[in-house]
Parts: sequence; structure tokens; C-alpha cells
Amino acid sequence: MAFQMSLGEAKEALSRAKNAMSKVREKAEEAIGQGIEVTEVGGTAFGFGFANAKWGGDDGELKMFGIPVDLGVGIALTGVSMFGGFGRYGEHGVNVGAGAIASYAYRTGYQLGSESASSSASKGASLGAPAARPAMRGGNSHTTAGEWDPHAQTYTVYEHQGA
Repeated sequence: MAFQMSLGEAKEALSRAKNAMSKVREKAEEAIGQGIEVTEVGGTAFGFGFANAKWGGDDGELKMFGIPVDLGVGIALTGVSMFGGFGRYGEHGVNVGAGAIASYAYRTGYQLGSESASSSASKGASLGAPAARPAMRGGNSHTTAGEWDPHAQTYTVYEHQGA
């Protein structure tokens, strides 16, 4: 049996194929754009996390003029972007600003949680409360396996500071 198609049917099939490809391209462009947004936010948060840990001093917070750098950059970029300072690229300024603010928010949350755990541990030391985690700081540290004390029913974890 031979395949036959009129010129009109061929044009209609081609039109349907172009329309389908256009929809696929739109979906792909949207997904790629979202991937770029996530990369900008996450990459910025990573970069500021690295910078704070490497150059942040004893408290693990890099400051300029007494202001945490990630917070200052985040507010500045987001503000400039929202008021049209980057033109059609404003979305990227917002994404990088959001990543910088996310870096600051994580570090602040970690420090507050660590302080809270520390105060809870000191209040409940006689109740067997877990030991507090240290506040974030620069330098290398790692924990190694500890030891179980069957008499006291406690497990001790050892932390080592790097050079």
C-alpha cells in the first residue's frame, strides 16, 4: 500500500509539527531560565558562605564598615534591581541579591540556634541534654567518632581544630 498525501495535508502536518516544536521550545526555555535562577541564588549563597568562613574572622562573618558584607550586598542589589537599575537584567540582580541575603539568613539562624542550644544545654545539663554545637567560625575543624560510656549512658564526640 502506497503512502499518499496531498500538498494541503503536507502543509497542515508541517504547521502542526512547527506548533508542537514551538511549545517544546517554550517549555525548555522556561526550565532553563528557572535553572539559571536557582544557580544564581545558590551560587551566590555558596560564594558568600565560603568568603565568610575563609576571611570572616573569629565569628565567621565578613564585615565592611561594621555591616555584614552578604547582607549589605543583598540589600543593595535587590534594591537597585527593584527600582530598575539593571534594566532588563534586573531579574539577575534580584537573584544574586536573594542569594546574598540567604547566606546572611542561614548564618544568623545557625548562630541563634547554636546559642539557644547552648543555653538549653546549660539549663538542662543535669537532665542529660545534648551538648551545644559550636558557633560558626573560620578555620578547619572536624568531628571524629567518640566513645560510649555505658555507666553514664552518654556518647562523647571529639572535635579537632585544624591549623
